[in-house]
Amino acid sequence: MSNSYRGIMTKTLVALLALGASYATPTLAQDQADEAEEAPAGLLPLPSYEGDLSGRSHLSGDWGGKRTEWSEEQGIHFDMDLVLWAEQVADGGVSDDTELGGNATYNLEWDLHRAGILPGAIISARAESRWGSSTMLNTGLVVPNSTAPLTPTNYSDFDAGYDIALTQLAYMQFFTEHVGIIVGKLDLFADGDANEFATGRGRTQFNHWSMNYPTGVLLVPASTVGGGIIYEPNHRTNFSTMLVSGKECVRGDCFDDLESGGGVSATTAGFQWGEGGLPGGITASYMYFFDFDFTDFSEIAPLPPGPGNGLEGAEKDTSWLVGGSFWQYVSTKDSPKGPINLHNRLPDLRGWGIFGRFTHADEDTNPWKTSITLGVGGRGIFESRPDDLFGLGYFYNDLSTDRYLPLLGFEDKGEGYEAFYNLAITKSVRFGTNVQYLNSVLPRQDDAVVVMGRLQVIF
Repeated sequence: MSNSYRGIMTKTLVALLALGASYATPTLAQDQADEAEEAPAGLLPLPSYEGDLSGRSHLSGDWGGKRTEWSEEQGIHFDMDLVLWAEQVADGGVSDDTELGGNATYNLEWDLHRAGILPGAIISARAESRWGSSTMLNTGLVVPNSTAPLTPTNYSDFDAGYDIALTQLAYMQFFTEHVGIIVGKLDLFADGDANEFATGRGRTQFNHWSMNYPTGVLLVPASTVGGGIIYEPNHRTNFSTMLVSGKECVRGDCFDDLESGGGVSATTAGFQWGEGGLPGGITASYMYFFDFDFTDFSEIAPLPPGPGNGLEGAEKDTSWLVGGSFWQYVSTKDSPKGPINLHNRLPDLRGWGIFGRFTHADEDTNPWKTSITLGVGGRGIFESRPDDLFGLGYFYNDLSTDRYLPLLGFEDKGEGYEAFYNLAITKSVRFGTNVQYLNSVLPRQDDAVVVMGRLQVIF
């Protein structure tokens, strides 16, 4: 990485931190005072830990009232999200071994505003553990067919886990109710794409990577250091722009990693509609990669035959990606009471809808120049099962085929289908089943059928 990028990133982080430290408290304090009779005295909604075993949102409950006390008086919210899986390539692929594994995610949010420490401020932390194995190496395909077993990501060995990894430690500061910043170590994949019916990070809804995220963002680090600005002009519209390091640092020193790996700027805009009717929404984003060491696919050529010879080509230090997604309720049994929460991994309303995702990338540097996802999903298809989730989706990945991929024997597309049903045993315990049909991108590789069962528990 160039020293210029290190300077840009360092100055950006310092500037954002200084901006937060010099935050003009009277503006937000006056806004909060004006709305004190209508809004709670905090920035984050209060979780409900109470209730019987079948109805409470967290299996371990209220801990004798302590969790409610901490959240109401200190602004501290904590939970653990555990998912266990068993999956197998039932047909095709390269192996039919049954794979078992799990992931435990520890989430902490500290509402410093509610705690009376710093107006407009939130600290969020996330740590993860992963163990066992998955079918990612058994399908013979390039794009990961499992998302839950992918995090925390070990780029040296996708199928290897971590005992514990800190994937997020971030500081968020709102100057007014509309404008804020975020800075720190960031989990860039968070809870999935902001889509009501195709999100969940492989824990609650679809499992295949291309059903949870645009395929081309596999170039983006899962956890790295950076910062950004958030603007929410109203409760249905949001904009953000981020500058982050392009170097993965799940376990490394993020600031040492600024010496190499490049940078990523990402700008996103989201909007929801349908207040009082059928809700829907759209998100658009643009990413620019710089100071990277990309292989320029358009310049690759075979080397002369000989021991150790293969392909050679030029390098390119920039890339880009543009795309967006939409979702739309077609039928609901509930009336929306405000904007849909796109980060809780569940459809907010009983009913069903459609979704789609489109991404186009620089074909000279990104193997997946175009990706498309379409499908249906929802919650409570059966009256007696109001909290069960379901979905059926299709994805298509058009590969960058100018010269590079055909030399390696790849065909010009990859596509697949996925269906899932997620059974709500209680509010805090879910069991899901997924089946995928994956088209092979290699002419001598059979198409794969993958089946999966997963158990999720929120403690």
